[in-house]
Amino acid sequence: MELLREARLIAVGDELLNGRTLDANSHEIQQRLVRRGVSVGGVAVVPDRAAAIAAALDATPAGCLVVMTGGLGPTQDDLTAEAVAAWAEVPLQQDEAIAVVLRARCEARGRPYGPNMVKQGMLPSGLDALPNPEGSAPAMVGDLRGRTLVLLPGVPSEMRVLWPLVEARLDEIGRLGAARPVLLRRTTRLSEPVLDRLTAPLLREFPGCDWSWWLTRWGVDVQALAPAGADAVPDGLAARLDEALGDRVWAHEFVDLPAVVLAALRGAGATVATAESCTGGLLGAALTDVPGASDAYRGGIVAYADDVKRGLLDVPATLLRDHGAVSGECARAMATGCRARCGADFALSVTGVAGPGGGSEAKPVGTVWIGLASAQGTFAGRTRFLAHRIRNRELAVSVSLDALRRHLAAGGDPFAHAEGDGWS
Repeated sequence: MELLREARLIAVGDELLNGRTLDANSHEIQQRLVRRGVSVGGVAVVPDRAAAIAAALDATPAGCLVVMTGGLGPTQDDLTAEAVAAWAEVPLQQDEAIAVVLRARCEARGRPYGPNMVKQGMLPSGLDALPNPEGSAPAMVGDLRGRTLVLLPGVPSEMRVLWPLVEARLDEIGRLGAARPVLLRRTTRLSEPVLDRLTAPLLREFPGCDWSWWLTRWGVDVQALAPAGADAVPDGLAARLDEALGDRVWAHEFVDLPAVVLAALRGAGATVATAESCTGGLLGAALTDVPGASDAYRGGIVAYADDVKRGLLDVPATLLRDHGAVSGECARAMATGCRARCGADFALSVTGVAGPGGGSEAKPVGTVWIGLASAQGTFAGRTRFLAHRIRNRELAVSVSLDALRRHLAAGGDPFAHAEGDGWS
């Protein structure tokens, strides 16, 4: 068989079109495919409708790889497998190995193996199932109507854990080219313009590499692909890139920032707690999204109102009167109170003006103070985000986690100023 050179991505789900959920999968899949010599010629986002799924498939060219995410779950609106079968004019069939896994999972949880679970083991004839280590819906891989199809769950963590299995299956049938050597650096506290300026000399110094960078939930990722046909990235590139980006880099692979922070806490035998105002629990949620977070996360206090800050975090009323809730003094007091109340080694606090209203000349919308309390002392840093409310809160979570990561690695004040960081 010929190697796959071109791909189309189809993200399925009403939630992707009505603003409830962002398509967090397509960009990562695109980056992974580029590493294997497969270019992505288009991305379609379609609703949970069989006709829309069929139309998106019809728009793909014969001979290409089609990667679909979403619509493989147990509910009535999860229609991807059925829609693909109808489009390819093949029957749905039960995968017995997957059925055994799903039945055992139901028995272990004391739940009946009902139609909703049976549904997730039904595959279009011609596709093979790859068991899902993190969920119930398997991945599906195979050739139909002149395309190589890959069907994946829409949950990003499940997509990510299944992708290496998909690549391995495509390798088995000789459809993917050799992996192209790559450098990936995941960063936070960097805007795209600053990143562009920091990396501009490297683009001139290493002209044969293919460079790209993109926004993520945690910040900006930077990727450099080795020149075509090269066995490795050029000598010196990794060192030069790390020198340019400094301690803003928190990972060299596709892993999320909360997982990195929790791993560092476990390595130190330490725990953390969180005190949140403007983020309303998002920081604690980001940590507890990681399996096994209870090893290092003690708990969190969401103190939105000033009287709750006083009552649960022991923030003095005089401090709130003199400095206000959006201040370094309040961030420090919140972190100190949280550390004591939760019995944690470290505590992070977040207080700010997420927007769109509530700002002032002294504290404009997007102003956020982050506090960190540890045995070394209590620190606070001020930054300002210029996005919308949801993104401002996401970025506050990111820089909070990164402050703890850097404090664990090097100690001292994690809010010390560095070019492009925005601390003041």
